Amino acid sequence: MKRLLTVAFILTLCITPSFSHELTIKAKDSAMKEGTPFHVTVQSAHKFIVPEEVEILSRVKAGIIEGGKFIPSELKANDAELCIDFTVTPKDLSGSVILAAMKDGESWCVTNEGGKSGARRELEAQGLKVISANKYDKYAKAIFNASHDDKNFAQVLGHPLEIIPITNPADAKPGEYFHVRILLNGQPYTGPVWASYDGFAPEYENTYAYYTEAENGEAHVKITAPGWWGIRASQGGLPGVEGEYDALNLRAFLLFTVSE
Repeated sequence: MKRLLTVAFILTLCITPSFSHELTIKAKDSAMKEGTPFHVTVQSAHKFIVPEEVEILSRVKAGIIEGGKFIPSELKANDAELCIDFTVTPKDLSGSVILAAMKDGESWCVTNEGGKSGARRELEAQGLKVISANKYDKYAKAIFNASHDDKNFAQVLGHPLEIIPITNPADAKPGEYFHVRILLNGQPYTGPVWASYDGFAPEYENTYAYYTEAENGEAHVKITAPGWWGIRASQGGLPGVEGEYDALNLRAFLLFTVSE
């Protein structure tokens, strides 16, 4: 028993917020057209923009932001492509269009019999020894149709952990910095920030092109290539719910394109 608990404790150290699947959004169509369905996917993976699993549909919401409100879309599991498909039909392309996805995470426990999904009390009632229980809530938003004279890109959606661009994605250029504001429950976030672009390291998990740290809610990412970029932040160790999970972990991704 002592050896089993030791192994479980090592697993606890390894299963950290850095190594959980990340939630992202990626378009399947090349360009948006006003009044025309635009096909998009929600992806979950350890590798940036390389889908690895289909999330549980009941735990995911995705859609478009219109008039400052989130309009959810119908989601469909795509087992063949390991993602969730949905469509949006933009009504106004005079400015940036923001799409959002969020996952209400389930409790994940490290036990004497390995990793198990379920609330702490449920697994303990089954006779398992629960070493730790964590919940992972994830948020992603993607900016499309960015234009130089638009301010829509900087909308705050109110996610518990949210990355808001200061730099207009339409103005982003390789060799220059992209500035973002990051809020944790509405307050300035201080902590790690990762960034990468599509094609940087598709062979390797948890591998990003850039790392920095946000201070007082601001971070600065050096853009090194054109293409589809993502900026990621995470916050672990937030208060849990007794009997369900010990700690809440939040993830956020901001996605946008950078022109040549």
